[in-house]
Amino acid sequence: MVSSNRIADTARQLPAALRRIEQQAAHDAAAPLARALTGAQQVATRQWLHATDRQTLPSPSALDRLIAAIKQLLTEAFRGKGKLAADSIRIAAFNSAQLSTRQASALAAAMREAPSPPVQPVIGPEAAAAADAVPAAVDEEHHHALALLTAASLTALGFAGVTGVFNRARRAVTRIARHAAVAVTSAAAHAAAAVARAIGPTTRLLWVAEPGACAACAAYAGRSVAAGRRFPAALSLDPRRTVFATALKGPPLHPSCRCWTIPYAPTWTVDGTALPRLLRQYAQAERRA
Repeated sequence: MVSSNRIADTARQLPAALRRIEQQAAHDAAAPLARALTGAQQVATRQWLHATDRQTLPSPSALDRLIAAIKQLLTEAFRGKGKLAADSIRIAAFNSAQLSTRQASALAAAMREAPSPPVQPVIGPEAAAAADAVPAAVDEEHHHALALLTAASLTALGFAGVTGVFNRARRAVTRIARHAAVAVTSAAAHAAAAVARAIGPTTRLLWVAEPGACAACAAYAGRSVAAGRRFPAALSLDPRRTVFATALKGPPLHPSCRCWTIPYAPTWTVDGTALPRLLRQYAQAERRA
């Protein structure tokens, strides 16, 4: 008979692995755009210095030419980067689903003392939607940056206006990282649910809070629902911060959430403290620390 401590410890290690996948995904997905924007800003800086010479601002005609040139630099920097990022995020989501499938199957097999049915890793609709939304998010930030690139703005702010345009453009990099986080965690949750469904209709999904989770995520630790059902709304270990007003399908609760769910049934016998209670104890102790 497997120890509940061993199951809990193993399950609580997966969020760290998900975070590593997510961080690598965010880097791989955003790096091409980040590099392109750095190069474009360097060229724009040289063009500004050439256009101003010893003047505070370029002449009106030179300013118009400079704005057109910077717009073209931004267009080239952004071209194709949204789709490239989405493709990288999909790969990371599949890696997350693969890891989650393997770990969830192993934990369930240890508790049931029987092999888990084979399950093919699938990233699921939430992860797919997070990846598919990246090109539009990147285009949106591109347009916001272009909107700042006006003669009035550069006349008022000078070179700081050019810097502001590129700082605004870099919000696309942050958006990519956020989508990567949601896709990776969503794929892991979907994969674990698929394992639970494959085991049988009485199998539940047990919430495993990431070590150091926020008050809301920690409140769900040890909660379980039947696969396909929703977790209750508005739980929090901090009564001043009750969030998530509607019932939840599962992790992630927010872009920084790395919680996970594992297959579970009360009839699966483990040695030691009951697993739901143990997971709650871990989460509550960490919140008090």
